[in-house]
Amino acid sequence: MAKGRGTVLPLPDGIPERLDGGYKNELLRYGDVVLRLESSTLESVEWEHRLLAALPPPAVAPLAGPVEWEDGRIASLLPYVPGRALDRDAPAEREQLATWLAGLHRAAWDGGQRPGASSWLDRDLVRNDWWDWAIVDKAPVLVDAYERVTAFLADPPPLAVGVVHGDVYRGNVRVHDGRLAGIVDWEEARLDWLGSELANAAWEMRDRDGFVAAYLAAGGPAEVEHLDDLTLLRNVADVLYSLTSKARGEAYSPEYVDFLLAALA
Repeated sequence: MAKGRGTVLPLPDGIPERLDGGYKNELLRYGDVVLRLESSTLESVEWEHRLLAALPPPAVAPLAGPVEWEDGRIASLLPYVPGRALDRDAPAEREQLATWLAGLHRAAWDGGQRPGASSWLDRDLVRNDWWDWAIVDKAPVLVDAYERVTAFLADPPPLAVGVVHGDVYRGNVRVHDGRLAGIVDWEEARLDWLGSELANAAWEMRDRDGFVAAYLAAGGPAEVEHLDDLTLLRNVADVLYSLTSKARGEAYSPEYVDFLLAALA
């Protein structure tokens, strides 16, 4: 049941199928549509809906919502996107993603910053939505990397800012018949450094040189001179998120933490 501003969602009948989703949301499939329930604010999700309505496919525009659900979460209806996760070992699929990302980064957006979101320029590095430095295990390699990141952010280069998806990885990219069919999970979308997203996507695809080359060939505007610093930033943020989850008694992957700490060495 929905309440608050907006219209009641035209929810189909039937028993839903629970889908794997982001860490902030629950996804329930009713045939060709998906009900997304997330812990957010109406203002934040309304911003996301406006952005997605302005972007071409394979960005997936919502069908209805957002509205406040009876339990306080924010509800939206989305089209179901058939397919599978992107295969990052498939060069053609990596190139398609790089080309799409270049197009996203060129997109003009006059909707301002997402309500409640922080860019790297204004993020609190001690405690934020992603991590709490005060409570994490502080291995020496992490302390050194954290200090390098804070020094970089204290005097950053002039990097281009624009719309970023915020979580470009294979699980958020749906592929059908060898083509990108949908880019999903825009809950971290915001205005931020384009280079930080390029660094993250190139890391996730495990072929930085090839991915960056395809991105630039497609007209991607992000600067590449500082990708080492931005990749370090990405990895520090990722390990701090996992270690904060560990400190709070939440689920995390010890193997992934060890992988990231080795990458920081």
